[in-house]
Order: sequence, then C-alpha cells, then structure tokens
Amino acid sequence: MKADGSAGASSADLPPAGIARPASKPHMKMLACRLALVVLVTASLQAQMPKEAAIAKAESMLKNLQDGRTAEIVKEFDDRMAKELPEAKLKPVWAALVSQFGAFKSVVERREGRMQDRQTVELILAFEKQTIVHRTVFDAADRVAGLVFRPLDAAVLPATK
Repeated sequence: MKADGSAGASSADLPPAGIARPASKPHMKMLACRLALVVLVTASLQAQMPKEAAIAKAESMLKNLQDGRTAEIVKEFDDRMAKELPEAKLKPVWAALVSQFGAFKSVVERREGRMQDRQTVELILAFEKQTIVHRTVFDAADRVAGLVFRPLDAAVLPATK
C-alpha cells in the first residue's frame, strides 16, 4: 500500500519507458536455474558412450548379423532406421555380403569418432575377396541411427594404426 493509502503502482514507481527495472534476487535465481538446466540438457544431447562401449555395441550387432539374429539388431534402431530398414530387409544382408566378397575372415581394425556430430564406429572387415567398412552411427540416446557397408575407401574416420 502506498503512503496515501491507495493500492497499486503509480508512474513514479515505474522506471522511465525503455529502461528495464533491475531483476529481483528471486528472479535472478530462477533465471540462473533455467540457464543451468539449458546447459545440462545441451550437454546430455552431446553425451556419448565410452569409446570401448560403442565399439563393443557395433561388434555385437555385427555378430548378431552373422548369426542371423536380426531381431536383436532392429531393437537397437531409432525410429527412422526402424522404418527405413525393417528386419525383412536386414535378414539377407549378411548372405549378400558373403556372396559378393567371399568368406568373412576377421575385423582387422576398429575406429571410433564423430561423423556429422554423431558418435560413429567403423569396423574394417576382411573378406576373402575384399576388405570393406561397416559403419554404425549412434544418436544421442545410443540408438542406431545409421548402418552401412561400403568399400574401404569410403571410410571417414582416421585409421588407428
């Protein structure tokens, strides 16, 4: 209540037009909390699996593909991948690779890094006739957002040797 007994703000209580009133301490605390939340959310979007865990996950998916356990692979897909590469399309992939490149020999190199701001693992696969790259791209929730097999010269991550 004002000194004259009336309630409310008069023009004398308000800052001149165009000049902001200094923020109150509770308002500043709320602003600081909101900024901290934005920083935490942004940091979590950039989070990624440890290098070893990402490589292990990519190798597990490769093993599942070799063993015909494609249902286990599609469980790891993000929504877009699940639509673009359903299990029915994934099932014949390993047989097609072996048919084209010969018997699988081994994983000769494991690479991990970032590609288009996403965690990526490239496994260099040696077959009888050719060596190729198997690339797995993970989203911020560690779901598979990309899965491709390409010629070795299409590898994008630097060699670890």
